[in-house]
Amino acid sequence: MALVTGGSSGIGKAAALALVARGFDVVATSRDTSRVTPLDGVTFVDLDVAHDAEVTAAVDQVIERFGRIDVLVNNAGIGSLGAAEETSVAQAQGVFDVNVFGVMRMVRAVLPHMRARGRGRIINVSSVQGFIPAPYMAVYGASKHAIEGYSESLDHEVREYGVRVLLVEPAYTRTGFEAGSGRADTPLPVYAAQRELFDGVLTAAFKDGDDPAVVAKVIVAAATDPKPKPRYTAGPLAGRVRILRRSGLGLRQADPQAQPAGRLTPVPRTRSISTG
Repeated sequence: MALVTGGSSGIGKAAALALVARGFDVVATSRDTSRVTPLDGVTFVDLDVAHDAEVTAAVDQVIERFGRIDVLVNNAGIGSLGAAEETSVAQAQGVFDVNVFGVMRMVRAVLPHMRARGRGRIINVSSVQGFIPAPYMAVYGASKHAIEGYSESLDHEVREYGVRVLLVEPAYTRTGFEAGSGRADTPLPVYAAQRELFDGVLTAAFKDGDDPAVVAKVIVAAATDPKPKPRYTAGPLAGRVRILRRSGLGLRQADPQAQPAGRLTPVPRTRSISTG
C-alpha cells in the first residue's frame, strides 16, 4: 500500500498512477479533494501537510482502511522564486513549513507503524536544487538541501528496523511548478532586471523539461528495488547535473546562463540544468 502526498497533479499524480499500475493500493492526498479529478485505482483524502492534526488524522485513516502503509511518497511541496534579499523570513518559513516540516510531520506519523512492522520505504521527492545552487531560488533550494540532509541522516537511523529513506531528485519537470510558485514578497528594484531575465530562462526550461511520468517511473523503482539506493536522479537532465556535481563543477559550468560575474544574459531557449 502506498501513500502519496500532493497527488492531485504533476509528479504526485503521475506517481500515484504508476504505483497503481505496479499493483499497489494507492491513497493520494490533496488540500481540497472536492476539486480533484478522480483517478482510477487511487483513493483521495484531504490533507494539508502544514497542519499536525491533519497529518495524524490522514495517516490513521489510511492505516485503519488498508491495515498498513508500505510506501510513503513525500511529494507535496511549494516553490519560491525571487532573490534571497527580497524574500521575508515569514515567507521563507511558509515554504519550509510545507517542504521541510511537512515531510517531517509525515515521517513522524508513519515511522512508528513501519518500524513496528519491520519494513517500509519513505521516498522524499527532492530536486537537483538539493545539491546545486541557482540564482533567484535560494529559499526553495535551501528547503531541498534541508530535505537531503534530513533524509540521509534518517536513513542511517532507521534502516536497522527494516525501513529505508530514499531521495528522488528530478530536474526541470513539466508540472506547472513556475506558475504555482510564490514570488518574493519584498521585491527590490536592484534585482528587477535580472529577476525578469531569470524568469524567462525558467519558463523556457520548464516548457522543455521532463515529463512527470519520467519521475514517476523512478519513484516506482525506489519503492520496489530489492536493494534500494539512497538517492535516485530522475531523468537524463538530472543525471547530467549529478555527473557535473561529482566532477566538482560549479554553477558556472553547469548553467550556460551563468556568467563569471554572476550576471545572466539572454540566450536562445535551451534545457538549462541549473535548477530543479
